[in-house]
Amino acid sequence: MRPILISEPNSNEVVFGIDLGTTNSLIAMVNKVGDVEIFKDEEGRELLPSVISCENNTLKTGYDVGEHAICSIKRLMGKSVEDLNKEDVNFEIDNESEKVIRVKCSDEKYLTPVEISAEILKALCKRVGKSIGRKVKKAVITVPAYFDDSARNATKYAAKLAGIEVLRLINEPTAAALSYSIEKNNDSGIYAVYDLGGGTFDISILKLHQGVFQVLAVGGDTTLGGDDFDYLLSSIVLDKYREKIGLNKESNLNVIPTHNAGTCNIRTVKEYLSENTSGIFEFIIDGKLFECEITREEFEQAISPLVKKTISIVTRTIDDIDLKIDDIKGIILVGGATRVPLVQSSLVKLFGNKVLNDVDPDKAVAIGAALQAHYLTSHSKDKNILLDVLPLSLGIETMGGIVEKIIPRNIPLPVSETKEFTTYIDGQTAMKIHVCQGEREMIEDNKSLAQFELKGIPPLPAGFAKVEIEFAVNVDGILTVTAKEKTTGTEQTVEINSSFGLSETDIQNMVSQSINSFDEDIKARSLAEAKVSGNQLIHLIESNNICTGRELKNLLQNAKNALQGNDLNKINNAISELENSCLELYESTSR
Repeated sequence: MRPILISEPNSNEVVFGIDLGTTNSLIAMVNKVGDVEIFKDEEGRELLPSVISCENNTLKTGYDVGEHAICSIKRLMGKSVEDLNKEDVNFEIDNESEKVIRVKCSDEKYLTPVEISAEILKALCKRVGKSIGRKVKKAVITVPAYFDDSARNATKYAAKLAGIEVLRLINEPTAAALSYSIEKNNDSGIYAVYDLGGGTFDISILKLHQGVFQVLAVGGDTTLGGDDFDYLLSSIVLDKYREKIGLNKESNLNVIPTHNAGTCNIRTVKEYLSENTSGIFEFIIDGKLFECEITREEFEQAISPLVKKTISIVTRTIDDIDLKIDDIKGIILVGGATRVPLVQSSLVKLFGNKVLNDVDPDKAVAIGAALQAHYLTSHSKDKNILLDVLPLSLGIETMGGIVEKIIPRNIPLPVSETKEFTTYIDGQTAMKIHVCQGEREMIEDNKSLAQFELKGIPPLPAGFAKVEIEFAVNVDGILTVTAKEKTTGTEQTVEINSSFGLSETDIQNMVSQSINSFDEDIKARSLAEAKVSGNQLIHLIESNNICTGRELKNLLQNAKNALQGNDLNKINNAISELENSCLELYESTSR
């Protein structure tokens, strides 16, 4: 494992920790006495709703938004218009958008997810300015563990638009682990961080040893969170209303809890049911007052499939690194939705009394980010190291559509790996580099990240040119690919900024498919490799005019015919017979 290099800090420098959340965001710092201070607004509120609206061409953020607010924009970070076809979104998108998503904020104004996130970050920075008179110049910002390269880059660019230099991006579950200060107590062992926020779910398996946090594995789902609990709770209310007035279930209705019932929004009803077994609530539906009783049992029955889904992701992530439930020393809870009793009881059922909940789950990530910012910029001897991991393998396409993996998944970051490749045909002066991400053996089954071409290769015989390809992934999980021809020193470097994001569900599916399709993938790879080798042999024979004699010509044609099909045994036998015949010919002419 490579150490993380930290530049000498400026003793007067203040670096902040920011939790840029799907539902709420926070900003914090470690003050002079070593305590974490979370900044509040003028009303004394720590949580800033991650929402934005535009009225009269004026942008409003947080609690001051108007009626048509945009929320949960984090789900679109790093995604393209094409990705919107894969998931449901509650946004009105600019019809003229081709690749970059532009969300409608008003009749005249459209903003990208990056620009919206930047406005949320600016609102956090204003809190700091009003509180301590400092400008936020540098920050550690947290992201979901399964944010891919494009989503991480989008987050960094949002910070840049807000005037913030990102000292480091760290995974939200990793930040949460820091907030529990288990590293200060030298509580070495393996921990699981269960992060159920408003819009996303993350699970990270962390190993702590001698002050070093190493992320062993990550999992999650970017389309599952507390917002989905709220939606199901709203559905319960609407079903009760439809039943009362005799409407069918397909009737389109909107539910609005009334203020005089003590419920400002459906989320407050959820919070009430987390503390009580039932309650009677008033709602405005289609302009009419509707009162009904909702029980915790009804609510838990509705959300049970989602909670079970998170538990399934947890067990799969633990199994993925050959661990057992008993190997987990503690379960750290993050995100307001973890207060739901069904969530906690499900985790207790799985892990027993190892559930840790002594830190406010809404603040844990921000606290951890502030601590990490402090560690990176202070001379403290308590400084610890975070080692995150790569969620999916990275590689390139080789001849025959085969994927050659350069860096395997779940390897600690930062990491750099180099492999050497060569040319396929005589006189080849350029090499196409196709970078991909995934676990399958063939390029068509993986995610394409980028393609570029290395030119200036000397026109040598096939197999003589030597091209080094280096993959380097930094602590933020961002990939840089360098291709260099060793003879001439010709080099090209590309930082991968793909515009197409993968959701956690996509990534989990890719991992599962690689396991389920292992035998099929190996057969496909073997077939492709056999075809590449066979075609190389035929090219060698024909280019050197060594195809003499009827028997050799027949064997050559037999090999060509076999290569047209997909019978691996037939191809291997035909190539083997051709090789043996050529070898006999060579030995006879050498005597």
